[in-house]
Amino acid sequence: MTKKLISPFLLIFIINIGINAQGIIIGSGATLNVNGAGNLVINNGGLSNAGTFTAGTGTVALTGTAQPTSTSLSGTSPLNFYNLSINKTGGSARLLRNTSITNNLLLNNGNIDLNGFDIDLGSTGSLVGESVFSKVVGSSGGSINRTVLLNAPINVNPGNIGIEITSAANLGLTTIKRGQTQQVNNSGFSINRYFDIIPTNNTALNASIKMYYQDTELAGINENELTLWSKPVASNVLWTLLGANAQDTSANWVSKSTLDSLNRFTLASRTNNPLSFQLISFSGLLQNNGVQLNWSTLTEVNSKSFEIEKALDGRNFKNIATVLAAGNSNIIKSYGFFDAALLEPSAYYRLKFIKNDGSYIYSSVVFINKGSFNSSFIGMYPNPAREKVMLRFISSTTNSVLLQISNTDGKLVMSKSLEAIKGINTTEYDMNNLPQGFYYFRLIGIDNKTIKVLKY
Repeated sequence: MTKKLISPFLLIFIINIGINAQGIIIGSGATLNVNGAGNLVINNGGLSNAGTFTAGTGTVALTGTAQPTSTSLSGTSPLNFYNLSINKTGGSARLLRNTSITNNLLLNNGNIDLNGFDIDLGSTGSLVGESVFSKVVGSSGGSINRTVLLNAPINVNPGNIGIEITSAANLGLTTIKRGQTQQVNNSGFSINRYFDIIPTNNTALNASIKMYYQDTELAGINENELTLWSKPVASNVLWTLLGANAQDTSANWVSKSTLDSLNRFTLASRTNNPLSFQLISFSGLLQNNGVQLNWSTLTEVNSKSFEIEKALDGRNFKNIATVLAAGNSNIIKSYGFFDAALLEPSAYYRLKFIKNDGSYIYSSVVFINKGSFNSSFIGMYPNPAREKVMLRFISSTTNSVLLQISNTDGKLVMSKSLEAIKGINTTEYDMNNLPQGFYYFRLIGIDNKTIKVLKY
């Protein structure tokens, strides 16, 4: 670790301050003052404060190539920065305590990991230069927070933390928190970003929001499927699908207007929709050179119809028929549709269940093959999972395949041989022996696809 001081305006008053391989340590009773606009550059090290640290109007820069275990912000006393710069050509920085920044968090190179702690930008701080190469991350929790007075705001992005707000109403003093953890509901998961927006006035807002994201936060979700979801802050109720009025996958944002109130928001696939609807089966069977589709529901609330969608490539689905739904039901309802137009060797089918208010949910996909099979790792469910998961894959032959599971560090945690039959296979795996976290599943001998699963 080296310490570099770059300004004649930097004054350091030191009592009981140490420098070691982990960086600068301000001991109990010690004082470190940065006066004026001086720079304190800490290369391959961090800053730990158990005394008094005063930032002035200067910049503390974390540089070098050291990993976050060495480049950390820690201690028992407050760390309040004016400017904090992350400019690491290798590794990243991480928090080991809550931190505040009154001017700019300058992201030049390398990430800063919240690590379960908070960065408070107050009412004057901003993010500067965030990109896919240098960004705020935090899979283990924590948030970056900003407070702002919003009276009839127009496209205001407080602190440049990634959400624009417009409203004809006066929201008053508003707190915005951005977290980087996936939000989970009973049928899906979100990208690695969410926002809590807490205004003083939160009724009849007729507000619009534009939520930004990084490509590295997509968590395997199809970017074209992203849409806004919302729920009350700090509640256990299910998420509500808001939809989207506009989307730009190049500029990485999704927008939604006519919002009466502002709560917690995230982006997730419109196919992972926890509506008041329970589909208990969906299957397809080759019959008389066509396909007989059958499905059953256990619960329907304000249901309107089912649209049957078909794709030859598994991606570009088109509506081929509509079947009326039951409306409201709490008993098993059975439905069917016969597709006589299976002219290609294979096809994919899914259901789009539509409610009376226009909201909708997609079913899982059914694959039908008239001839030879192409090996493919189709998917896994449920995801996230608490205990058992089901793997679905297609094998072109009857053979043995190898299931491999790796953790987020890339370490192989399990390898198991599976016997596959020719055609569609469904295999159960018990995750009880794995700790909570994200895991990557791969089927060697089927294809090169990797599927990410959250164990909670």
